[in-house]
Amino acid sequence: MTADQGPHTAASQPEIGFDFDVPVDFHDLGMHLTDEERWAHLEEVASEIWSGGTDYQRQGVQQLYADVAAAAAGDGASYAGICMFATEDDRVSTASLIIRSDTIDSGDLETITGTLQESLSLNPSVDVYRTEVEVGPALVQFMAIEWTPPAPSADAPRPAAIPLVNVDVYIPLPKTRSLLVMSLTTPSLPDLPHYVALMSELAETVRVHDDQPTVPEQRGESAARIEAAFG
Repeated sequence: MTADQGPHTAASQPEIGFDFDVPVDFHDLGMHLTDEERWAHLEEVASEIWSGGTDYQRQGVQQLYADVAAAAAGDGASYAGICMFATEDDRVSTASLIIRSDTIDSGDLETITGTLQESLSLNPSVDVYRTEVEVGPALVQFMAIEWTPPAPSADAPRPAAIPLVNVDVYIPLPKTRSLLVMSLTTPSLPDLPHYVALMSELAETVRVHDDQPTVPEQRGESAARIEAAFG
């Protein structure tokens, strides 16, 4: 996936952008599509994931995915995806992935990274770690939250809160004046190591390029490197 950094300012000044490869585990929710195209795309995604379910279940999931995509679009995200798989102990594990880029000033990478880490660490509810990925330094933030689903009706009892974990990866890219933010949220706490590994895989694919995306180098990172980088 390639981030559009705007038109050329001059023939002698090539456009600098970035791209990344989302792991195949995620189903794209169609952020690049029109509303009509996205609704049809999400119908296909729901049918694929819930092939053994009822029409009612698939329609409900389709609407849920549409809501996730709409919320992501409202936050300025360029990508939204869903990961879902059956575990060996007969559970359904799921996570959502939202990717966006914020504008930052160009400058010294170490200064930008240090300032960002200090800012993120001001929140006592999060754990922030610095690591290195292919493109440079990255900050990984872990945060536990609770989400209370809406009641099905006004007179229905309030549903129990669901514990969630957010894993946010911040990658400063001062050459493109961008801060790439990758946010994964999952209620499937036992599977967090699997999702952390996917986030590590995703972060390693980020590339900065002039005019054309570069062909990713063949990298042979072992599982030990993934664990060392993301804890």
